[in-house]
Amino acid sequence: MLEAAGRPSFFTSWQWIGTLLDMVPPASRPKLLRGRVHGETVALALLGANASRRRHGLVRSRGLHLNETGDRCFDTLTIEHNGILAAASFEAIIWDELIAWFADACHEADELYVGGSQLRLQEKMVEGRGLRRIETAVPSYSIDLRLLEGSGGELYPVLSANARQQLRRALRRFEESGPLHLREAETQAEAFEFFTSMKALHRASWERRGKPHSFTGTFFERFHRRLIERSFAEGGTQLLRACAGDRIIGFLYNFRLGNRIYAYQSGFDDADRRERPGIVTHALAVRHAFRTGARVYDFMAGRNRLKESFATRCEPMLWQVVQQPRFVFRVEDLARRVKRVLRPERNDTAE
Repeated sequence: MLEAAGRPSFFTSWQWIGTLLDMVPPASRPKLLRGRVHGETVALALLGANASRRRHGLVRSRGLHLNETGDRCFDTLTIEHNGILAAASFEAIIWDELIAWFADACHEADELYVGGSQLRLQEKMVEGRGLRRIETAVPSYSIDLRLLEGSGGELYPVLSANARQQLRRALRRFEESGPLHLREAETQAEAFEFFTSMKALHRASWERRGKPHSFTGTFFERFHRRLIERSFAEGGTQLLRACAGDRIIGFLYNFRLGNRIYAYQSGFDDADRRERPGIVTHALAVRHAFRTGARVYDFMAGRNRLKESFATRCEPMLWQVVQQPRFVFRVEDLARRVKRVLRPERNDTAE
């Protein structure tokens, strides 16, 4: 009911939140945070609670996690566009109310984790109450599909000369195997078939590079299969398959809410390093999104060359931690600063 009065992202919609509550065991299930005005509910969020130790056990913390459980086994889902679901008329004040509530809960919680949000908590809101804030920013990329109106959804108008050349070269290489075409799963059974095939390609690609992948744990797959069950019929989840003739080159697992497409997961036939199946599959998916009425194609957080080449917008996605004024956190922050001075971070760019 509150969704109709607010502006949720897919990750704060009942499709995502309801699936999380359905799949997490009762012992790990988050609690409900409710905002009321004159007895009427105007804001809702989940708060997971978790006691943790870090820095070799020297730092102990009772953490609260917005719309997450606080348990790494379940939070590998990686929420983005996170926030508080609020009636539109209360969106401007609800974050201040949350931070005020957390400040008053100093005997119950030490840290408040707000992961994957594009809203930066204001200094006055946090420091003005004697709290501290730590921030990690990750670039988040998207395409404004309205810029493609003149091309009917083709990417060329927003690409650099070099990116256009790379895309044309990638398209020509796959067209040697046959005409390129994209299919969207039409039934739930077909969606599960695409999901299973995507998983196989995803795992093979990441294992070939010796890197951990999303399907390492069991909860990730169980959650998303349930999410597809709950949301596919109403268009919340979208499974796409790209082919060159009879050859499958890639799958995309996307979310959709309103006019926004969230490109959440993928699997590509990328064993031949001379081929660029990701570029081709996303180019076809962008055109499909435009032609089905979407206005934003969201690559979400994380840097790579494809996103940088295709995107028309880059904004920070923030992982923030608000801390109570504890001496141990000041010591931890000092140790972190000393470590950065002694061992500067590498500035690598993901491929």
